[in-house]
Order: sequence, then structure tokens, then C-alpha cells
Amino acid sequence: MATNNPPLDGPLFTYKDGSKHRPLSKATFLRRLKVLARAARHEAVQGHGIRVGATLEYLLRGVPFNVMEVKGRWASDAFQLYLRKHNQILAPYIQAMPPGTATEFTRLAMPPAH
Repeated sequence: MATNNPPLDGPLFTYKDGSKHRPLSKATFLRRLKVLARAARHEAVQGHGIRVGATLEYLLRGVPFNVMEVKGRWASDAFQLYLRKHNQILAPYIQAMPPGTATEFTRLAMPPAH
């Protein structure tokens, strides 16, 4: 990948196709990721996995869940299921967060004790 100097009046994300700049669509982006993952001998990433991963990254950086719910267009509480499913993987990251930062994140990620 390289910077391709897109036109100032063009879309934010573009790629060069011959001499033209084209808008980078979700399908084109995912196809390119698949090629790069295969070349690096990694498992291909799906669009939904990128969405979940990006949301997790923001949450771990302290962005409030309600902000990410809107930003990520999460229409249901389905994302909380992802958090709970991966809480063992996330535990070291949560523990490394500054005190007080992880309170809301921990509340959402850890299933309630019954």
C-alpha cells in the first residue's frame, strides 16, 4: 500500500486504477485485505470482525460504550455478547488500563454474577 495523492475534491479513501482515482468501496477494501492476509499466511478477516475489533480498540482506549454504540451503528446489545465471549482475552488489556478508565468497560464485558 502506498499514498496515492488523491484529489482534494475527491473521496477520503481512494485507490488508483491506472491513471484514475476510484472511491474505495467496502468490497474492494475487503478483497485487498484478503489478498494481503493470504500473502502473509494469515486467516482472512471479514468485515464484521474489523467492526468488532475497531470498536474494542476504542473501548479499550476509554471511549464510552454509548458513544461507540452510536459510532459503530450497533442497533442492539449484540456487541455486549462479543465482549463477554472474549473477556479472558481482554483481561490483560483491561488490567493495564489506568484506574477508573475500565469501570464501564468491565461492567459491560463481564457477565453479571448470579
